[in-house]
Amino acid sequence: MRLFNLTCAWCFIANSTLLNIEWPDSNSQYYGTLVNTTQIKINGSFPNSRYFSYELYSLDNWEPFWDIHDNEIDTGVNPYRDPSVIYNYSIHYNLQVKTKDKADNTSKYIIIYRIYLGENNTGGVKLPDIYTYYNEKWNYIPQCTSETRPTIDIQDTTPQYELYQSNKNDNFYPPQNKSKLFINYDARYMPAFYNNSDLSFKGARINMKLPKYPSTIHDISDANYQVRYFSLSIIDLSSPRQTTQTIYDDELFTSSINNYATVYLFCHNFENVTMQLFPPSTNDHNCSSKTQYFGVLYRQLLPRFKNEIPNTPHATQEQLMKIMDDYYPEIEWF
Repeated sequence: MRLFNLTCAWCFIANSTLLNIEWPDSNSQYYGTLVNTTQIKINGSFPNSRYFSYELYSLDNWEPFWDIHDNEIDTGVNPYRDPSVIYNYSIHYNLQVKTKDKADNTSKYIIIYRIYLGENNTGGVKLPDIYTYYNEKWNYIPQCTSETRPTIDIQDTTPQYELYQSNKNDNFYPPQNKSKLFINYDARYMPAFYNNSDLSFKGARINMKLPKYPSTIHDISDANYQVRYFSLSIIDLSSPRQTTQTIYDDELFTSSINNYATVYLFCHNFENVTMQLFPPSTNDHNCSSKTQYFGVLYRQLLPRFKNEIPNTPHATQEQLMKIMDDYYPEIEWF
């Protein structure tokens, strides 16, 4: 890993192609800033996006101890929580991190800003201004430019993630071990893994019932949803936590019948495992894929209904199907 100038704001960018941490959804953009105090102030404009949040992690254990998402921001005008507010790009908010941790200026932290389905990489607004408190005053952290942002190369890093319940039908399970992931409290995950080291993969079919989701900021403020955002992603574990493709809720709903969608997996161009919403023809795929280890990740953000992905990492298949009922994503490996 090659780094330089880690002192500017939002110096790290994580998405499906850059600094690929925690299997980022292809519709997401993560920004990170390194700080040495928990006394932080953030001034920003509400992005035009499906979802955004902040998490503050200790670099000692990579676990968050403060987080907040869009409709929790207590400000005079918040389009994500007040249905009477019409969204525009000039609506601002101010945040001040309040934690029980004492700022000793010796510990290291990273604050992560995440945007999902933004109008562009920043949601149509500039990245938030961030300040830290020291010498009895608030000090502005200058924002990175393309010239000052670090160059990060993790593509030659050996992936360190254990496959579990691989190659079995209906093998969607919550993560059995979160120690190598950036934990966040607003998301639930279910990967289904395949060990293709013997090039045995031929294809798969996923059937899933779709929960209700918001299509506008107004739907969000009305709390008119079961899940804020959900998607299926291909994660290639032959590369460092590489997300190669995502199909998200709008796309799944467009092809659904009675709120049920079917997704097909197949090999493509000898190298990649691909998802699509219609069966592949016999001419557009070849199952000599060189992808050795991969998975399909089912992601739910802010689920809030009875049959959401449960936070039960050691549940059996039978228990998961009972909890999620028709909403359990069924996968059949051919």
